[in-house]
Amino acid sequence: MKLSQNTSLFFLGFCLLISCQEKKQPSLFEMIKPEESGIDFENKIESTPELNILEYLYFYNGAGVAAGDINNDGLADLYFGGNQVSNKLYLNRGDFKFEDITEKAGVTGEKGWTTGVTMVDVNGDGLLDIYVSQVGGYKGIQGKNKLYINQGDETFVDEAEIYGLAFEGLSTQAAFFDFDQDGDLDMYLLNHSVKSPEVFAPAKARNNTDPQGDKLFMNLASQGENRFEDVTEQAGIYSSMLGFGLGIGISDINGDGWVDIYVSNDFTENDYLYLNQQNGTFKESLETMLSSSSRYSMGNDLADINGDGFPEIFTTDMLPEDPSIWMKSVGEDKPEVYHIKKQFGYGDQYVRNHLQLNQGDGEFSEIALFSNVFASDWSWSPLIFDMDNDGLPDIHITNGIVKRPNDLDFVQYFEEGTGKLSEKELEAKQIEMLPTVKLPNYTYRNTGNLNFLYQSQEWGLDQPSYSNGSTYADLDNDGDLDLIINNINQPAFIYQNHSDSTNNFLRIDLSEDSNNVFAIGAKVKLYAAEMSWSQTLSATRGFLSGPSTTLVFGLGKTEKIDSIEVNWPESKTERFYDFTANEHLNLRRGTGSETHLATIAKSDNHETSPSILWNHQENAVPEHIKREYLLPRSFSEMGPALAVADVNSDGLEDIFVGGAVGQASSIFLQGSDGSFIEAANPIFQLLARAEDTAAAFADFNGDGNLDLYIGSGGQEFLSGTLFLNDRLFFGDGKGSFSFDPNALPQHAENTSTIAVNDIDNDGDLDIFVGSSVVFGDYGAAPKSSLLINLGQGKFQDVTKEWFGAEINLGMINSAVWADLTGNGQAELVLSGDWQGIRVFENKTGKSLQEKELPGLEYSSGWIQSLVIADVNGDGRPDILTGNLGLNTKLKASMEKPLWLYHSDFDENGQADPLIFHYMGERLVPLASRDELIKQIPGIKRKHNSYQNYSEITGPTDLFTAESLANASKQAAYEFRSGVYFQEEDGSFAFEPFPDQAQLSPIFAILWEESQKTVLLGGNFSGFRVDLGINTASAFTAYRWKDGAWETKAFQDSIPSKAEIRQLSKITVNKKPFSIGASNSGPLYWINLD
Repeated sequence: MKLSQNTSLFFLGFCLLISCQEKKQPSLFEMIKPEESGIDFENKIESTPELNILEYLYFYNGAGVAAGDINNDGLADLYFGGNQVSNKLYLNRGDFKFEDITEKAGVTGEKGWTTGVTMVDVNGDGLLDIYVSQVGGYKGIQGKNKLYINQGDETFVDEAEIYGLAFEGLSTQAAFFDFDQDGDLDMYLLNHSVKSPEVFAPAKARNNTDPQGDKLFMNLASQGENRFEDVTEQAGIYSSMLGFGLGIGISDINGDGWVDIYVSNDFTENDYLYLNQQNGTFKESLETMLSSSSRYSMGNDLADINGDGFPEIFTTDMLPEDPSIWMKSVGEDKPEVYHIKKQFGYGDQYVRNHLQLNQGDGEFSEIALFSNVFASDWSWSPLIFDMDNDGLPDIHITNGIVKRPNDLDFVQYFEEGTGKLSEKELEAKQIEMLPTVKLPNYTYRNTGNLNFLYQSQEWGLDQPSYSNGSTYADLDNDGDLDLIINNINQPAFIYQNHSDSTNNFLRIDLSEDSNNVFAIGAKVKLYAAEMSWSQTLSATRGFLSGPSTTLVFGLGKTEKIDSIEVNWPESKTERFYDFTANEHLNLRRGTGSETHLATIAKSDNHETSPSILWNHQENAVPEHIKREYLLPRSFSEMGPALAVADVNSDGLEDIFVGGAVGQASSIFLQGSDGSFIEAANPIFQLLARAEDTAAAFADFNGDGNLDLYIGSGGQEFLSGTLFLNDRLFFGDGKGSFSFDPNALPQHAENTSTIAVNDIDNDGDLDIFVGSSVVFGDYGAAPKSSLLINLGQGKFQDVTKEWFGAEINLGMINSAVWADLTGNGQAELVLSGDWQGIRVFENKTGKSLQEKELPGLEYSSGWIQSLVIADVNGDGRPDILTGNLGLNTKLKASMEKPLWLYHSDFDENGQADPLIFHYMGERLVPLASRDELIKQIPGIKRKHNSYQNYSEITGPTDLFTAESLANASKQAAYEFRSGVYFQEEDGSFAFEPFPDQAQLSPIFAILWEESQKTVLLGGNFSGFRVDLGINTASAFTAYRWKDGAWETKAFQDSIPSKAEIRQLSKITVNKKPFSIGASNSGPLYWINLD
């Protein structure tokens, strides 16, 4: 149809109108200007020769902001802390108009260096008081903590001395909570050390009390006294010089009805996780509950992000997302320093944000890498709250520092110094050298299933700043939470939230007849149909700050709340019923229906499981591995081997488990009562120097008895070394085995997998032996072998004859024989690091030829395990794969693969494995400049500064095109574990396992055919330091049903941090079990019934 000119103009105008209207759509958050709000606070800081970031490391840490209704008019007021300026109190007059009443109220802070601020009713009169933490008595900084008691007329009186809370020292923040459940609010005072962070003492020094250490004060109001008593020592709180406390969070972490404490510590000291023992004391439990924590822990927040009723723990650090900053910033400890700290008694700490997923059973899984919230630059205050009221809590993080002391060019200059300048001139020069970069704060939208999406720009929160303390409050009472941020050398940010028009909400105020009038510490849980939400009322969150006492729940499209459960601070639980959305509720203790606190415990089968007193005893990481600077992970922690069979012909299944270097293998014989007794096999002890990484029972010599093949591996020995040779033991059918050193040709490689099959159709069993790595040459293809059985258990290596002389099988982690193509012959299916699923067809029992199958072209990853099974019941075999997972810094896709370049780039006779990964659109080295220089010294000449190194955008910025062309180049496209479903036409389509299975590498897969269930075992602690340990998910089980994965219930005794390497089925006392063999741990039992 031909349009007239007028019609065309009409449509053009209409389209322009629509476009303009779309552009005018407001962001979720709107910044209210100071001249509109009346809030003109600015935390101005000026560096001087006497006081600066080199004199006081926390000079630019800024100050906090607290929200609360000080005059009970129903509007949240705001209190800002200042370092070199007076604090400010703004009274909310409604409609985002505020009045500065600081002088009248008498809450200026008396020109002290204020850090944290807290609004809380300390004396139980129903009026919010203000506690101010300050730095004093250091480098000329004057200050003493203040307790401003609300007089009820918008004025305050400092009564810190009267209450015993006028601490003078290095305070960070105070948290008020009723730890002893006596009806009044006690206080934890978080302080920070000023000792040199580069000098670290043994961790046991945390038991030494320091006057400037953290303090716990008990409120004696319930005893009739208006004062607090220091109970730090008797309560079990560390108060040493090791603690650089920057964040404190309060919540019932383990679900027992008593509030616990989480403390973020900067630098070397561990964070502290204090579990309330319900008797006035706490037990520090961080390393038993968490696998790792942030290294430079800043602020923290404790909140329930997935609606299961248990709070997650989020801590911030200073890992940059921008490669231009990351590549020139101080990163992880060097391996030698990391291991020294471990020897000194410190835990696993990494320079990145940590999001600890609460499993509800006393254990946490660290998932920040999976959730993509691990890198938000120099981060301070994390706040977890529902920013768009869609029912999913989001995350906002303030960041930025005026001068960056972790810039590596600065650090190098600082260490080298110069004799030409005086001390003051040198200090001035050093401060001048410190980079100054303003960045936007980070906002992550919760998209469900533990996934988060960066949303700062879309939500109008991307203004560059140096932001520190932050809080939230519903400033206009419209049902959504507004955001308030305290900045350095820039006016405070006041953001109005506009989400009220799109989603539902519920506002809740709590009260009770006690000295804790506002019920600080109460936990509120909402139930609606199949959904639930929970929040804990806390006066302290994030960094140096605190929110209002009104809880706001985003409900999304939910319109009706079936019930509200309140666990009051004194462990009394009540339920309130039937509410509609968009209400403001006032829930008072004693007006609900009393109920009992529900607790969740992890199901286990300790009493019904078999018992074998055996533990795998992994060795310390070999010293040479610490010197392989570019190695992404260790291959010395791949055991134990596991095999199950009836070895003594009594009709009962027995167990073989392999040992680490120096630990003998063991065979456990099953008795008729289901007990196990270790069989005597002295030959195992004689060969204990070898590390057992793979094992298989089969009748290799045709005598009707089961024999045992054991693969040797690990990185303790050079290729070709005696103790890397595999071993074949012949069984007598009674449980005893004899070693035949001449049965196998030499295969002194790092064996990772064994696959047994009669490939030449002569009636005896042949063996494929896969190898994973070459000692000292990661990236090179090790020698894998195909062994043909010549009869009587004698084997010949026919690898070249069957595969061809030029075959490169790569780094193999897993191999299986299965008839994938349905031609009646079993194919050899292989995979491993840097390669996809490879299928080799057996050609008439004389050769194995690789066959390319559609759908497997981009399956390359770091695949650790393979199993072939008909998962969806369509009669076609599918391929189950255990891969690296998604809870890692390493990301891979078809568009942005992970690359490995392998070549002797500096021609020194040693190959160099260089990994490149995408950060945004840039392909950059995984290794730091220092690591590359150790491996390839010539890098230092080409990139003579960290600034220069940070400008790399690809491999060609490091090496010539010719040297790159001569290098082997391998890609990884897929890191998700899952199943490749075979289609009717023989092609394959990938379906990942559920997100829980992507939280760690999967090393073991077991298919349970009778229940059509896949069992997955994972976790790995052997990655290089900058990748960190990954022990977030030891075991999961799923069933494919109606085109989707369904979580399968099971009973087990597996801790979430266990590292499962092998899984096998076994029947014990006529009951079916699965058994998991763990690295550096025992055997675990799983019951699917």
